Amino acid sequence: MTSSAYELHTYSGFEPAQAFDVVYGGHFEHRLLSARRSTMEHQRLVLDQVRIETGRYDFPVVAQGVMPRDCVCIGILGEGVGVTRCNIESLEEDDIQFYSPGMELMYHCTGPSRWVNVSAPEAVMQDMAQARFGRPLNFSMRGMVSFRLPPGGRARLWQLVNDALGLARALQPAGVAPPLAREMPRALISAIVDALGNAQLVDRGGKSSTARRHYHLILACERLVLDSGLAKIDLAALAHRSGYTMRSLELIFRNGVGMTPGRWFMNIRLNGALRELISPAADTSITEVATRWGFRHLSRFADQYRRAFGELPSQTLARAVESPKPR
Repeated sequence: MTSSAYELHTYSGFEPAQAFDVVYGGHFEHRLLSARRSTMEHQRLVLDQVRIETGRYDFPVVAQGVMPRDCVCIGILGEGVGVTRCNIESLEEDDIQFYSPGMELMYHCTGPSRWVNVSAPEAVMQDMAQARFGRPLNFSMRGMVSFRLPPGGRARLWQLVNDALGLARALQPAGVAPPLAREMPRALISAIVDALGNAQLVDRGGKSSTARRHYHLILACERLVLDSGLAKIDLAALAHRSGYTMRSLELIFRNGVGMTPGRWFMNIRLNGALRELISPAADTSITEVATRWGFRHLSRFADQYRRAFGELPSQTLARAVESPKPR
């Protein structure tokens, strides 16, 4: 019997910073980029081995993490073309993305956006490809690869996914009946396999290889900063260790993530402090949190935190302490 499950979660305010489980089997950390309060909606529909997930953001955000290791994933951008990048590459109107198992992914949007991720074991997709084309699909690529669909192709896939999620939502709380739960993933995987079988691999020439190189450089710089104990960041030393000049490093960050290295690292540290303050331990103190995330001057930390999130760290901590804890 085919099993099914549907979930809908809405996160508001600072709650998206705690939304780590947005891709089943993966792990993602959301970093807030502005003081404006936010709303995020996440839906998940599990139909046996096929999983459909979608996230809708009404705010700028960076979601960085690791894709599931037990399946291949197809990404479809529903809203936000023009303001969304994956691994610092822009997403185009009729492109869909293939994500290899266990790959690192940075989803970065500077405005409202909505994404869909469809995941399934490779064998499920290959069985469908064999039935449709008499040959397997090429899933030997590593990392993220974009495919260009004919005009309107992405919109048709998006509508199919939307219909599946809308139907599952309408059928709650009874759930999706087994016959329908068998047919829905078959139809969806068939449509995705057809799309991939007739799509063109996007060849951006040197741009893609440069973007991949710069993305991995940004990740390496992040790790150097985090591993350094988050003391004062010496950007000149960081540039030297990365093999780039200060000017080149700044241009890579500005072109890739839309901000300077210093601002990017500051955002990482402030979001780290935010996550601790909205889920504090019994003895959490602002001084300890600030120090742990590399802030040596409490008044400067409070000012930077307020500018980033619209309130003082003491206000965040007080609200978290006063909020009733789930039993």
